[in-house]
Amino acid sequence: MRINAKAFAIIILLLAGCRTVSPIRELHPAFSPDISRVMLKSGTVVLFNKDFGWYNQQAGTIEGITADSQHVEYHLTQLSKVETVRTYSIVPAIYTAGAILGFVIYVIAHLLALI
Repeated sequence: MRINAKAFAIIILLLAGCRTVSPIRELHPAFSPDISRVMLKSGTVVLFNKDFGWYNQQAGTIEGITADSQHVEYHLTQLSKVETVRTYSIVPAIYTAGAILGFVIYVIAHLLALI
């Protein structure tokens, strides 16, 4: 069986992703702005610029500058989903390490089978 390195790389990238889409009820305050986009209950998706949006827990709002330079502020009752960006997350890191370990074991077993 031939190993397809491109397919393996795509799988690793999918497992190691740093974006998380969560229902609004699971939103937690963060120390830095990390909201990349939100989905309104109407189905409209609002994409924030490179500085991201932020969650104001006291006001119960998410606000920020959109990709087209508009300042927006939405109350949590207007939103259905939030996509956050984290630089590192333990769960994707564990999945990635497991995938790499599995791949290495597969390659070693395949090489030993040829001997």
